[in-house]
Amino acid sequence: MAISLSKIAQMLPGVLKATGTAIDLNGLFLTDSAYAPVGAVPSFSSADEVKAYFGSASIEYTAAVLYFAAFNGKTQMPGKLYFSRFNTAAVAAFLRSGSHATTTLAQLKLLSGTLTLTVDGTEETSAAINLSGATSFDNAAELIETGIGSSVVVTWDSVLKKFIITSATTGSESSITFADDGTLAAGLKLTEATGAVISQGAALAVVDDIFTAILAKEQDWVTFSTTFAVTKDQANAFALWANSQNHRFAYVPWDASGTAIVAGSSNALVYDIINTYAYNDTCPVYGYPNHAANAMGFVAALNFTQANGRCSLNGRQVSGLLPMISNDTDYEAAKANGYNFYGNYASNAVETNQWAPGSITGDYAWLDAWAGQVWVNAQLQAALVALFQQASNLPYAAAGKARIESCMKPTIEQFRAWGGMTAGTDLDQSQIDQINAITGVDVTDSLLAEGYYIYIGPFTPAMRASRTKPSVYFWYTDGGIIQGITVNSTEVQ
Repeated sequence: MAISLSKIAQMLPGVLKATGTAIDLNGLFLTDSAYAPVGAVPSFSSADEVKAYFGSASIEYTAAVLYFAAFNGKTQMPGKLYFSRFNTAAVAAFLRSGSHATTTLAQLKLLSGTLTLTVDGTEETSAAINLSGATSFDNAAELIETGIGSSVVVTWDSVLKKFIITSATTGSESSITFADDGTLAAGLKLTEATGAVISQGAALAVVDDIFTAILAKEQDWVTFSTTFAVTKDQANAFALWANSQNHRFAYVPWDASGTAIVAGSSNALVYDIINTYAYNDTCPVYGYPNHAANAMGFVAALNFTQANGRCSLNGRQVSGLLPMISNDTDYEAAKANGYNFYGNYASNAVETNQWAPGSITGDYAWLDAWAGQVWVNAQLQAALVALFQQASNLPYAAAGKARIESCMKPTIEQFRAWGGMTAGTDLDQSQIDQINAITGVDVTDSLLAEGYYIYIGPFTPAMRASRTKPSVYFWYTDGGIIQGITVNSTEVQ
């Protein structure tokens, strides 16, 4: 056999993977529904999936319909909608069976045996359970409860077609497990393999703790709201959390109370969020969960691969959303109080429904601008991480600066094509002075010509020796979006 050519030239196949999408601008609903397991963050790709999970009459389903509807003319569907339990009181642990939608009473009556599961830390083995005499699924639940004993309550959910075994205690000490494998457990679908779900007990939810638990499981979301009405204190707590997240998340509170359309009312739900605490990143909505869901769906449907795909919530239309404002007085009051709203407009023979004004509290001011910065910052972070993962030289020198800038440019160019930055945007002298103070040179012409400027600070011997992170600055000029117009119509005689 001849000497292998690899002794001279060895080939090492490999793939340079694209960084892909670093983030999807999905929404999250905190729900008080007993169907949502504590500590879980189930995701749904359609309203029908939400209906199957929470039921067709649920708030969660009707909100999901408007979330996935997003807005007329969208070029991208929202990808996912997440839910997580926010218990407003101490709750009990539960074991919910897999679906019995196709199980008949005759089939159920064939089941018998014992069940073994652990409730509140104690293993429970039921007495013999024989369902041959069950007259209904509700009656079967009673027979199962009698067999297990007083440590649980067993019910039949006729909407979901599932048995629910609930601990008789509530709070953080309330716990439950899947039923051990066995003929009866499998037949009742009380095992993990048969689609059962468990939820552990919990004390009253604490905002910071809930979000810590959610983020440990899922981070691919950016906006959140609640399916339940909140108090002022709860709204303030949610807004405080969003404010502390470095513009990464936005709270979308909904408020259908009359105080929202009383100009300057300190009783309005978001008055303190805006006027007392001046929190960033809250997008107040006048309306119901459906309205908050639709605003979140707008963000999720923004298509960053579409040239000039940027649009404002202002002016967006969607079928099936109830207009909340229908007169000038309420329009001005809601706007002055910081609320976004879906309104009914009419003049002459023209009547239309649409959103206004598309605002968010704090530095970014507008919901589309806020969403854009979330996307571009996540994409730039992913690109820079990919750069460091490449096994090639990245020196503290001009070549290193060039490679850093080069890895950022594809994302920046995509963001510019989408409409996230605009060349030729005028800057005031204060803005120019702040930028030039960092760069040490006048970069106004570059900013005006390109719509952005990247500046990488000087590399020092001390940085090189300790390999500390260099400072990179990325400035971009947001040209905004025109949201209204005044026409001077004059006849010249």
